[in-house]
Amino acid sequence: MTIEAALPTPGRAGSLGLAVDSSADRMTLELVEAARSAGAQLGLNAQLIGPGDELAEPGSILGIGFQRAFLSVFEARSRRSPAHRRIAWVGEPLLPAGEPNGGPLAAAARSRAMDYLRYPLRPLRRAPLPGPIARLRSSAIGQHERARNTRDLKHLVGLVDRLVVTSRDRAASLAGYGIEADVVPFGYAAAVAGPITPAESGERDLSMLSLADLDPRVAWRRSVLDRMREEEPGLTLAEGIWGQDRNALLRRARIVLNVQRVPGDFVGLRIVLALAAGAVVVGEPMTDPHPFVPGVHFVSASLDRLLVEARALLADEPRRRCMAAAGQELLLGELSMARCLSRVLGA
Repeated sequence: MTIEAALPTPGRAGSLGLAVDSSADRMTLELVEAARSAGAQLGLNAQLIGPGDELAEPGSILGIGFQRAFLSVFEARSRRSPAHRRIAWVGEPLLPAGEPNGGPLAAAARSRAMDYLRYPLRPLRRAPLPGPIARLRSSAIGQHERARNTRDLKHLVGLVDRLVVTSRDRAASLAGYGIEADVVPFGYAAAVAGPITPAESGERDLSMLSLADLDPRVAWRRSVLDRMREEEPGLTLAEGIWGQDRNALLRRARIVLNVQRVPGDFVGLRIVLALAAGAVVVGEPMTDPHPFVPGVHFVSASLDRLLVEARALLADEPRRRCMAAAGQELLLGELSMARCLSRVLGA
């Protein structure tokens, strides 16, 4: 039996409206495409809908990816159309309830006032700063983004019938605010990640690769990766690579090195993209990596041990191939996008 034949069917048949507006970022657009492809596998008529569009047939309206890319769609709609079930499926880092405030700067960064000051302060967000101060600025920006994401979801939960997040730690964070969310990671879709490529295939001429967001606001991250590249000449840093160009680069890599922007953040989608290409992620620990298992699907190591562990894996090709194969088995089974979408729509 093929995987497609064994797929569960969603609880409501009919149409699937994929909510998205003009502010959508590249990653959200890729996730929308993945959901559209998975919807077709499930026999759903998937279509894009904006704030002013209607879904003609009974079915579900799904917002997937960065919540601000589809929030306006749900805000523009009322609950007068019960045939259309509203679901949000998001994966942004959140601020746990009761997290230590981190001092006055972090408290200010989390405040709603920062939303209004972000444009006047924009030059300061990218200005070069000394290392410790740059790290502090990055932490404050991260705190503000996590607080903004949390506020968005508090608002969004009143507009949808079901809220789904990609990791158990995100669901736990929302539970601290009295918000219930289900957990389904973003899954593998060939339409976005490309075909499954065995670890032993291809040239694999890149020993280590980092798909780093080298935003000047997180200059400390750039400095960490620059130091790693000085220590390990085989490390390739790639910035601003998307779609098929990114997938082609991943198929050339043996190891993907991941330096986290937000400590403990779930980076499941990055692991999916790497495993599909036959590469293995060596990255900093995630608070809750489920359904990925450290040592089975990826390597987890502290920042000061990343290169040590990456070199050890590079020297043990049978182990690297075994991890990639185990990960690809997960992608083609439990973590296929069609299965994940079915879980999101079916409950």
